[in-house]
Amino acid sequence: MTTTYYVKAQADGLFAACSYFTDPECKEPVKGSRLVIPPTADACEIAEAQGSELALLGAAYKTLGHEAVMTDHNFNAAVAGAVSVGMPTTSIVTKGVILIFSDRGTVKTLYPSDDPEVTNGEQ
Repeated sequence: MTTTYYVKAQADGLFAACSYFTDPECKEPVKGSRLVIPPTADACEIAEAQGSELALLGAAYKTLGHEAVMTDHNFNAAVAGAVSVGMPTTSIVTKGVILIFSDRGTVKTLYPSDDPEVTNGEQ
């Protein structure tokens, strides 16, 4: 299992169509959109893969099964093309994630991703 996944995104209407990989060269694809990290990892990093048409701006995330509210604890801005989703190390949870992308250069549109899931353990 890894704690860093790579995303390649392209515009699909008003949304970002995403593919996930375990390597930045996009040679090892992830089946589906479930990103699994070790139970002892305190975060899952999602970074832009080589060849991504869209720029990664940030991520909003929430533990599945809890009330869906936005707070300053469930949004992280991307830094240098990567964003971190915090995970507990004392319990196994799954978080729904919405990655936020934009056009490269001049931002014309914001593109939300489909909802990948991050889980800290096999579920």
